[in-house]
Amino acid sequence: MNLQSLPQGQQSLQDFINQIPFGIKLVTIITFVVYLINLLFNDLFTNCFIDQPLKVFQGYQIWRLFFTQFIENLFGLIIMPLFICMNLSDLEKTIGTVVFLLDFFFKSFLIQVIFLILSLIIQNNNYPSKGLWNVYVVYISLQCFANPEQLRSLFFFPCVLPSKYIPYGLVMIGFMMSQSFDPIAALILAYVESYYFNFMIFRPSQHFIQRLENSFLFKKASSRQDFFVMTQNLQGNPSTQQQQLPVRQVEEYQGKGIQIGGSTNFDNIVIDNNDQFQQDDSK
Repeated sequence: MNLQSLPQGQQSLQDFINQIPFGIKLVTIITFVVYLINLLFNDLFTNCFIDQPLKVFQGYQIWRLFFTQFIENLFGLIIMPLFICMNLSDLEKTIGTVVFLLDFFFKSFLIQVIFLILSLIIQNNNYPSKGLWNVYVVYISLQCFANPEQLRSLFFFPCVLPSKYIPYGLVMIGFMMSQSFDPIAALILAYVESYYFNFMIFRPSQHFIQRLENSFLFKKASSRQDFFVMTQNLQGNPSTQQQQLPVRQVEEYQGKGIQIGGSTNFDNIVIDNNDQFQQDDSK
C-alpha cells in the first residue's frame, strides 16, 4: 500500500516505525515474545530465567544472568520500548546495529554481575533483578555524565535539571517500581564506564563487526533500511556525526576496555541523544 494514500494518523505511525532501528525493534520483539510465553505458560520464562541470587549462588544457574532483562510486566512492555526508542535510536545509528546489540547484551550481563556482588555485600539473596529499566538507566546515565551541566527533563515532570542529577532520579524511580536494588548496580556500571573506560567498556574492532554483519546471523537483515552497518573505524578518528555531539572532555583512551577482534587505541565513544525526536519532528 502506498504510504501517501494512508490517513495522516497512519502515515505518522508508519513514519515512527520506520525510524526505529533494527536493533531496538529486535529488543522489543524479544521482550514481547517473553511476555507472551509468561502469559500463556504460567510465568515459565520468569521461573527459568529471572536473576534471583539465591538460585545463581546455590544452583549455579548462570544462564539467569543473560536474559532476565527481557522479563517485563504489561506496563513495562508498553513504556520501556518507547523510552529506549526515544533515547537510543541515534546511538544505534551512530555505532551500528551489531555493535549496539552486542553492547546492549554486554551491559545487561555486567549489571547482573554487579547486582550479585551487591547481594553478597548486603547479605540478601531474595531480591530478583529483571526488566529493561536497568539497561536504560546505564545508557541515559552515560548521556548525562557526558554533559553533566546540560539541562534535561526527567520524563514528563514539568521541570528541568542539570543532567548530573538525572541518573539518581532514575535510580529512585527504578527502586520504587521494582522494590529491588538492581538500579544501583546499573548506576555503578554507568559510573565505571564513563569515568574509567571513556564511556564504553566493550570496544569491538571494525573487522570483527564487519565479519558479523556479513555472517549468516545478520546477512539478510543487513539489507534492510533500518539496519545500520558500522561506517567508521572505532580505532581511528571519530566520524563527523560523533564530533558534532556535545561531549565532556575526557582523557585520551589509554588501552582500557574489552577489545574484540582487533588492536588497541580506540577513540572515545560518547553517547548523547537528547534531541532525537525534536530533530525527527522538524523533518
